Formats: sequence, C-alpha cells, structure tokens
Amino acid sequence: MEAEIESGRRAFVRFSLSGAAFTILGPGLFWLAYPLGPFVAVTVAELIAHALRFITFRRFVFPAKKEYRVSLARYVASALPVSLSGVLAVAFLRNRLDRTMLTFSVATISMGVGFLWSRFVYSQPVTKR
Repeated sequence: MEAEIESGRRAFVRFSLSGAAFTILGPGLFWLAYPLGPFVAVTVAELIAHALRFITFRRFVFPAKKEYRVSLARYVASALPVSLSGVLAVAFLRNRLDRTMLTFSVATISMGVGFLWSRFVYSQPVTKR
C-alpha cells in the first residue's frame, strides 16, 4: 500500500513538471512565431507543443511499465478542443490585443478549456479490445 502511494506521488510530480514545462513552452512558441502571423504562430505552437507533450506523456509521465499507456487517439481527443480554442481565440482577439496580451489570453483560454476537457476525456473508462 505504501509503495502504491509513493508511486502515485511520483506520477503526480512527473505530471506537474510536464504541465509546468508545456504551460511555458506553448505560449513561448506562439510569441516567438507571432511575426509570421497570428494564425501561423498558433498552428506552429500547437503542433510542436502537442507533439512534444504526447511523447513526454508516453515516455515520462505515463510509461508503459506502469500499466497505463497514453494512446494517440485519446491524446488527440483531449488536445483537439484545446487547439481549436486557441485558433478561435486568435481569430477573435488578434485585432484587439497586442502580441504579449494575445499570448497570455490564448494561453489562459487554452488552459481552461484543456483542464475541463481533459477531466472529461480521462474520466471515461478505458476499454480493452
């Protein structure tokens, strides 16, 4: 029982570190790519951040030996609304906010949507086929 609790704590630490890193990386990529245009910036940031996040989840946060494997289908299902919310936020706010405020706004909206949607997706039972 004690080993199980310790394992859960380590998993939580890995998840938290990953979350912190990608909370900085995604908006940072958007801000850096912004001179290419806001839609190019959000596309570049989303593609790079989510590809790296998926790899990180599979290898570091939820490794296969821990009896749980992050599937591509479930990851895409959890990430798609987040990416869509970022694109929509850019569409509505790009002419109203400067580069830095747009970066913070898109990040805040994406985090909120990501938190709520991931809670829903990952609360669903995993079926084994």
